[in-house]
Amino acid sequence: MIFLLRLSTTFLFLILFFVDSPAFADSMFNRRISSGRYLFDVLLEQGVAREPLDLIFRMFDYNEGRIPNTDYAVLVDYSRPSKEKRLYLLNLRTGVVQRFYVAHGIRSGVLETRSFSNIPDSWKSSLGFYYAKGTYVSEKNGLSLYLDGIDRSNSNSRYRNIVMHGAKYVSDEFIAKNGRLGWSEGCFAVGLEHLNYLVSLLQNGSILFSYHKDLIGYSRRYPLEQSLIGNEILPPGVNTGRTPGEGGGID
Repeated sequence: MIFLLRLSTTFLFLILFFVDSPAFADSMFNRRISSGRYLFDVLLEQGVAREPLDLIFRMFDYNEGRIPNTDYAVLVDYSRPSKEKRLYLLNLRTGVVQRFYVAHGIRSGVLETRSFSNIPDSWKSSLGFYYAKGTYVSEKNGLSLYLDGIDRSNSNSRYRNIVMHGAKYVSDEFIAKNGRLGWSEGCFAVGLEHLNYLVSLLQNGSILFSYHKDLIGYSRRYPLEQSLIGNEILPPGVNTGRTPGEGGGID
């Protein structure tokens, strides 16, 4: 399956999914760390899921020369609940994986991320690949990282003002009090203490992949909206109401 997705007049990304791994001489799959071990294997051993990692590596291979930052990439694994650190910062040179909390949209689920959308004003997260480059300062959220959706399932990201920004509701303290992480309006909100670090590594042209193991394939066929069947089953003590400051991810 082949998708040609135009990010801008400068970048044209070619994405191939669900085919055999590429066999390019300079393939990311052939990259090794200083110990001589394959980068792919080292990342797997640190808990990165195989399918999204495979897709990220293919993205680099099929877009060689189009992605400026080949040192870092981000996987956001929305298959995992918000109480887990589900943003994986992948160091593609050393093989080191760092994990961080990241919010999902207020209408995407309570503790789990169960519903995704590319529709403006949906207040939901979106699946697919994003291209991160450049920053701005928001009056509401401060430093923010621009994200361009390069899949059909997130192509409205600029129009929706989907960015990475910091938020007070992304913290251990919020989880302890509410039984879940705070919600954004669809943005990738991260902890305030980690924002500058992440932006500094990603702002020069990086790939971020928003993934859900049960819905990523569906998002290719039906890119407008994707949802899990059934209702979310919540453990006791989870706050299902909106708290002050939540959902402030768009401005």
